[in-house]
Amino acid sequence: MERLFSCSAVLAFLISGAATVYSVLGMVYCGWACVQNTLSEFVDFLVKKIFKRHKHAIGLDTLTSRPQKLPSNIGVREWAVFIGLVTLISIGTGVVFAGYFIPPSQIWQDFTTGKNLRQLMWVMGGISAVMLLNLFLIRHYWCNWVCPYPLWQHFFKSEGTMKVAFEDSRRSECTGCNLCVQSCIVDIDPRDTKNYTRCINCGECVVTCEDYSAKRGVPSLLTFHFNGIRIDESGKRHINKLSPVLTRFVMAGSFSLIPLSLFIYGIVTYMPFHMTLSQIPGQLNQYSIRLTNKTPYPHLYRIRESGLPVRSASWQSKTVSVPAGGQVVLPFEVENGARILGTGVHPFSISVRSLNGKPGRISQDATYFLPAS
Repeated sequence: MERLFSCSAVLAFLISGAATVYSVLGMVYCGWACVQNTLSEFVDFLVKKIFKRHKHAIGLDTLTSRPQKLPSNIGVREWAVFIGLVTLISIGTGVVFAGYFIPPSQIWQDFTTGKNLRQLMWVMGGISAVMLLNLFLIRHYWCNWVCPYPLWQHFFKSEGTMKVAFEDSRRSECTGCNLCVQSCIVDIDPRDTKNYTRCINCGECVVTCEDYSAKRGVPSLLTFHFNGIRIDESGKRHINKLSPVLTRFVMAGSFSLIPLSLFIYGIVTYMPFHMTLSQIPGQLNQYSIRLTNKTPYPHLYRIRESGLPVRSASWQSKTVSVPAGGQVVLPFEVENGARILGTGVHPFSISVRSLNGKPGRISQDATYFLPAS
């Protein structure tokens, strides 16, 4: 139940926090944080540096874009360097993502000892092969036409959300170089970016226009812009009092505080161990205590019973050590019940206290029933 509560709080906070960010900054996950997009852009960089072509010119991207085609005179050396680098990236990605399925400590142990090395190679090799196919063939095609996550971000965009804006009042200064169009990884014209488009706010076109404009000695025609923010003559930014960005940020941000508070409460009240007291079936006077250590370190616990007379409970030990992430079952029984307690129902409780690590105490009530003979 604790784990379910904590996971639900984290999930609610991530969703509401993401809604807050997207309401203000737009589709910034795709443009700033997506692993798929980052790796695809890096391969575009390799194409540019090795093949001397600015746009991506391989894979499924050629079906939906108009890249510069690769010339036929590219040598074996260029292809070898390109394929080698993409292969190394794929292998590195396979090693990293294998950690999602196999604990990193287990991966290192298998490498050093050679145990289970074949299974490990199958996992890493399979992930690397998929990534190699992705980087050679799929890449931005996935972002533009398959990935459902941009649709989720679209729900929170508005006129006040940050977006790439073209300064229409200076449109006559545009030389039509089309460098911004060529730099766009989603194949749109940044000079005509509407509110609801596939623009992911990556900023490639803004940087390209800034560099080109700086060489001409004029301000950039492309900038990031909030409709709810005005810029005065000195360049200072001012948030309008009724800015939709500010309103959406306050509303979504306030909602995010609810799951965040629940998450903090879960961390503060989290108990790093668990105790279950149960009666052994068919035995009225025999019980077992199952102690579970939920931490990655061994811990020592002290057990105490209350409600039973002295010397009426028999224990193997009241102090027990539980290994990291392990369990220990500790039996005990009620002795001389008829002579000391008498017939009837006798309530008692068992408590467990941690002797090291995070202090904590758990107790559970139970009853001992002795029928009349």
